[in-house]
Amino acid sequence: MRWILGLASALAMAAPAGAADVGSRATWLSPEYNAAAFQGMEELFPSRRVQAGPQALPLSVAPRSIAPTYRFEGRMLGLDDFIARNHVSGLLVLKGQDILLERYALGADPDTRFVSFSMGKSVVSTLVGLALADGKIASLKDPVAKYLPEVKGGAYETASIEDVLNMSSGTSFQEAYAEAGSGIARFIGLFSANQGGLYDFARQIPSARPPGQIFNYASADTEVLGMLVRRAVGEPLADYLSRKVWAPMGAEADARWMLDAPGAAGQEVAAGGVLARLRDYGRFGLLFARGGELDGRRIVPADWSVEAVRPHRPNLALGKLGGRSQLGYGYQWWLAPDRPGREGLFMAIGIHGQYILVDRKRDLVIVKTAAWPTASAPALAEETFAFFDGVIDAVDREAAR
Repeated sequence: MRWILGLASALAMAAPAGAADVGSRATWLSPEYNAAAFQGMEELFPSRRVQAGPQALPLSVAPRSIAPTYRFEGRMLGLDDFIARNHVSGLLVLKGQDILLERYALGADPDTRFVSFSMGKSVVSTLVGLALADGKIASLKDPVAKYLPEVKGGAYETASIEDVLNMSSGTSFQEAYAEAGSGIARFIGLFSANQGGLYDFARQIPSARPPGQIFNYASADTEVLGMLVRRAVGEPLADYLSRKVWAPMGAEADARWMLDAPGAAGQEVAAGGVLARLRDYGRFGLLFARGGELDGRRIVPADWSVEAVRPHRPNLALGKLGGRSQLGYGYQWWLAPDRPGREGLFMAIGIHGQYILVDRKRDLVIVKTAAWPTASAPALAEETFAFFDGVIDAVDREAAR
């Protein structure tokens, strides 16, 4: 992470008075500051309001809570172990609209707006589906250049919208957080400078291969999708999210969407800039657990709620993404491996330990926010999945009582 800590002094803008614990724009990803920064991004960066509606979808504390245990590295561990070991800041388990478990740590509370990081990619995917349903996007087979002609000359010139949704655009962008000079390192540097240009940077990355051939997880892809939606619907992403999802689903509070520059010129950071309360992330997960409908209201088209969370090409199927990953990929949603009693689970995942897991079979949503010391931490991810298994076991035991 030295490249983050060593950003040019021009980026080291001091945090506002009274917010020194969040660090600065040069240090917000440092383990010394990240727990506070991930809960206080509005103090460091400009953002746009995502307005909630007049009435929240009710969530009720269940008469009996759950006390999950899980096995990891040969030991049986409990809830407090997981919160401490996994740097958890927020944890929510919903069984339908019943809260089975809700915990906050690292200074967070129910009013905290947590940064989504790449959980927000699943939000952008949802906006693509809504723009398609609204007729603002004619087809996912359309070339990106039909809506964004300025992409010509870069990786997105011949890519279709579906290629980009599948993280198969062909871009040479590399999501290598620990490598100075990688695509994501430069992307974060631009964001931290907060002078605009994230989309222009993303669209100009050259191609590495023809689109549609290889899965290559790239935040540049989502940045391009965000601009495509904005251009297609003719309004800021924050406004479209408010009108189409946040208010209709019954969010309890306004969210915010971070911008790449201050004022009207700022564009929403599509790759992962949503800021929302834990329970509202839970409501978003519940929206997909219930096939795009909440409280009798159709919000997301039923077909999109299915299509978004399945692989659309053989190389996106479970275990086919490359490396040692057993995951699969849909339209900016991760697909969890099928195991007995664990079929059809899918997830929104962000760096530093952010997760929304959706289990349609059980009408179950698990939200976890965290402040891992590094962007990627395989052992902490493995422990997270072990804990999720423990939660599902606890839910099943409670259902069998």
